[in-house]
Amino acid sequence: MTQPCYRTILADPPWNERGGGKVKRGADRHYPLLRTAEIIEVMQAQLAARDIAPDAHLYLWVTNNFLIKGIAVMGELGFRYVTNRVWAKDRFGLGYYFRGQHELLLFGVRGRGPLARTDRKNLPSVIKAPRTKHSAKPIEAYQLIEARSHGPYLEMFARQPRLGWDSWGNDTALEDARQEQARRVPEQTPTNWNVLLAQQEQINRQRNERIELPPTPGEVEE
Repeated sequence: MTQPCYRTILADPPWNERGGGKVKRGADRHYPLLRTAEIIEVMQAQLAARDIAPDAHLYLWVTNNFLIKGIAVMGELGFRYVTNRVWAKDRFGLGYYFRGQHELLLFGVRGRGPLARTDRKNLPSVIKAPRTKHSAKPIEAYQLIEARSHGPYLEMFARQPRLGWDSWGNDTALEDARQEQARRVPEQTPTNWNVLLAQQEQINRQRNERIELPPTPGEVEE
């Protein structure tokens, strides 16, 4: 099958966020972490191996400590930071000065960003959703991305597969999630996620939601 040309990318990198003290309290308790330079290297390699639209959107989860570096990562990947969304949680977590109760989802574009934008006019910048297990992101975040940006969709550093998306991430964790989802709804979880994406694209065509090919790159968004 021909590889899709992705117009929207979502990434949740394992930022080098470590809890203070002798006892591990940060993300390093749950999965291996990467330094910022390593995150850039990994993402550049993965994006280079895929077909990315010249006018694409990038959504990048960052921890508060890595806000500045997150914007820098966007730039290294060829995207221009535009704005962000805030996930407001139902309870707070750890923090040295303030107990964290939100996460930031940075939004960036490359080329003519509006070409990958939907026509919706009523999308908020705040996502109000409860915390669940560590590092899991709310379903509302995916729904807002799909409402704002056209597919095909690619998630990097994924920990949970999603219908209509291609997922890349920790092979063991992602495969476990796929198997668990297959046990729950086997008829909706093909093992070939490219096939799943093709099925979703067919549904979109049936709804007359055809994705227009972007124009020649190089034009600057106003």
